[in-house]
Amino acid sequence: MTRKIIIFISIFAMLMIAIPAIAVSPEGESYINQIVGGGSASLRRAAQGIYNEEKTEQYVLDVLSEKLLRSYNKDSKTDVDALSWTCKAIGRSGDIRYKNVLKTVSTKAKNAKVRKYASQSLKKMPGGEAKKPYEKGSIDLNKMRERLENGQSAITGKAISKSKTKKGKGKNPLLSIQKGMSLQEAESIAGSPTSTTAHVTGKSFNPYYRGGDNARLTHFYKGKGRILYSQGSRYGSRHWRVMEVQIDLGEPGYP
Repeated sequence: MTRKIIIFISIFAMLMIAIPAIAVSPEGESYINQIVGGGSASLRRAAQGIYNEEKTEQYVLDVLSEKLLRSYNKDSKTDVDALSWTCKAIGRSGDIRYKNVLKTVSTKAKNAKVRKYASQSLKKMPGGEAKKPYEKGSIDLNKMRERLENGQSAITGKAISKSKTKKGKGKNPLLSIQKGMSLQEAESIAGSPTSTTAHVTGKSFNPYYRGGDNARLTHFYKGKGRILYSQGSRYGSRHWRVMEVQIDLGEPGYP
């Protein structure tokens, strides 16, 4: 009997080593869902949060690094800003596991600003080389997004929060919302929001400015995320267009 117990314990220990549990805080889980399910503005917001909070959770940084390696050559203004913050967040972690990630971006990124922040972040890293450097493809962002589409957290493995990782009733409708859609189109897909807020931008105070984006509107969807709209015309209060979608299964539904 004693020998059987010893064998069982040995096999169990081997399985635990082969399949490590994913340890992520609720905040880290929220950042991951933003990185995987949102656009460039969501990536920027997540990277800024990770940078400001000096988060060093490996799985969060792995997801952030994979996103950076897949998108470092995107060139819109919002993309470049988001990628720059991503480099800063990875660099501030001080984890040499990601030195090769920053090295790749600092030499291969087409945009000078992205290369600059990758280089600066690389210089702040400690000396030495990682025994297990992060390799592109180690995180499957497509599968993580599929989990979000099925009403689950993007994280697989150990459950962090039953309310957040439990399978939902179906696809998160916000994932079908595309940038540039009208408010009417978006609401026909996502339904009525839990709550809304609106504010004017600095452009509305410029008497010589005749373009759009004079005001912004945010629709909050409890347990799903947010849709951000920009006013497309200075003279038309109904001309709202989707500017960004932020996926967040922990969204409370109110600002």
